[in-house]
Amino acid sequence: MRTRILHVLGGGALVAIASASVLAQQAEVSPTRDVGQYAGVTPGTANPPPRVGAVERARPAKLLTWPGFQATAGGGSRFFLQVSGPVVFESRSSEGRFELVLKNTRAHLRNTFRPLDTRFFQTPVNTAKVERRRRDLAVVFQLRGASTPNVTQGVGEGGFHFVYVDFPPGNWATPEPAPTPAPPPVQAEDDEVPPME
Repeated sequence: MRTRILHVLGGGALVAIASASVLAQQAEVSPTRDVGQYAGVTPGTANPPPRVGAVERARPAKLLTWPGFQATAGGGSRFFLQVSGPVVFESRSSEGRFELVLKNTRAHLRNTFRPLDTRFFQTPVNTAKVERRRRDLAVVFQLRGASTPNVTQGVGEGGFHFVYVDFPPGNWATPEPAPTPAPPPVQAEDDEVPPME
């Protein structure tokens, strides 16, 4: 908090006034939501990304503002990347891995670099993680099976854009290990209990 010192009084006491910029700041409080209600960024909604003011100030620079995941109708899966404007991207495939490189793009939040753990969903992707690559960002998809996604780009709400990485449907669920049968109980040679006297 920035303050201006007005006057030093006798005995070392200070009198200070908060600057106008501090007084103008007010906490932004979001309305409460029901348990399980998602309020993050989703394509087709007007939910803004976190720190949208910082994104606006950074324009025309390209920022990845939100990586996300959703299941699609028909059994497919979609990873979406909300960006502050249209981006140029490249893709690379190798065994067990798919990379999408967003050229000249950066992130404004550390949270963007947390992996999306999707191994419990019906998708060929175990995890998706954003990594820095000099002036670019790469989204690295660790695959559990061979699959080629369709990558497209579209316009979203509020001047934001989305890069969509759509994986086709398939039987991608991790099989549950078969339970080990319990061994049969061992019977003693003499199962009879002697009578009590």
